[in-house]
Amino acid sequence: MVYECEDCHKQWYYNVKKCIFCQGDVTELAPAKSTVRGFTKIEIPSPGHTRVPYCDLLLEDEYGNFEIRKSFADHELGDILAAEPKEAKKVAKERTVGIVGAGTMGGGIAQICAQTGYHVLMIDRHIETSKKALVKIDKALSKTTKDEVKHEIMGRIKATANLFEMEHSDLVIEVLTEDMELKKEVFRELDNECSKDTIFATNTSSLSVTGLSEVLEDPGRLVGLHFFNPVPRMKLVEIIKSKNTSDEAVEYAKEVAFELDKTPVITGDAPGFIVNRLLLVFLNEAMDKFADGTSTAEDIDKAVTLGLNHPMGPLALSDLIGLDVCKAILDVLYKGYKDHKYKPCKTLCEMVEKGNLGRKTGVGFYKY
Repeated sequence: MVYECEDCHKQWYYNVKKCIFCQGDVTELAPAKSTVRGFTKIEIPSPGHTRVPYCDLLLEDEYGNFEIRKSFADHELGDILAAEPKEAKKVAKERTVGIVGAGTMGGGIAQICAQTGYHVLMIDRHIETSKKALVKIDKALSKTTKDEVKHEIMGRIKATANLFEMEHSDLVIEVLTEDMELKKEVFRELDNECSKDTIFATNTSSLSVTGLSEVLEDPGRLVGLHFFNPVPRMKLVEIIKSKNTSDEAVEYAKEVAFELDKTPVITGDAPGFIVNRLLLVFLNEAMDKFADGTSTAEDIDKAVTLGLNHPMGPLALSDLIGLDVCKAILDVLYKGYKDHKYKPCKTLCEMVEKGNLGRKTGVGFYKY
């Protein structure tokens, strides 16, 4: 989308409330057409039909913006299509968001925050990790964004190794490994450095948000904000309301989720929340099935993708998540629920012990 000042006609590729040059009102310009610049196509069986085309179209609008549109119709390169109007994304205010942790998830969250129009401070104790995250974000944006737009987005992200720079953040999202003591240590430091109005969020996938909040002077300002990998593509965000989380913090988290074009679901503070409580039993069972030697990893994944219509098989998904992460979540579930179905299977434990953790190490159930 393109936004234009009604008075001086300055244009932006993200929503702004007022023109920063003349303070004029800004309106959204709706493109009239888009051009097909690329496409992928598969044909899938459907009841009553032999083949149904399923396409992903890469479209460029009149202003040079790219978007992906799904289609069930055939198109050729250069076809002109009517642009689909989109509801403007309304940012309640210009937010500054701190991201603590510059790994895969931290980088993904930083990217979508900057694309929305937030100012982003991405911190990691190892500055080189933050710099690598910036390179990955730049590379990801290059695939779908014009250079001038990409430079604007990247200009809203600052990498740092100094926690004290978070002091004026409206929201700080912690995205560290699943280590309760490490997370508590960071929140103690943030509690000392940040404004009393700052909302704290944790991206933990399984740990107790209530337990984390107890190190804060005001436990009510910590909320769970659990994104899914890959962050730019996955629509869901789990918002975890702990025993201490204030209603104001929950509403703030919902507002941010909507601004980031995500769909929030609210859940109480229980091990695994919603998705991981259900998912990890499934993944663990798939690993146990692989261990009995009756099926290959490829056939297990193929059975699930075609038989259950999942986009990815359970073993490939486990490799993507990281087998160490899968085991850590199962350990939390097993400890929390005292139920044998959550106990990590022998194969998973052995692979983690050997350091075969999936994509991140190049070897898991598959070789990468």
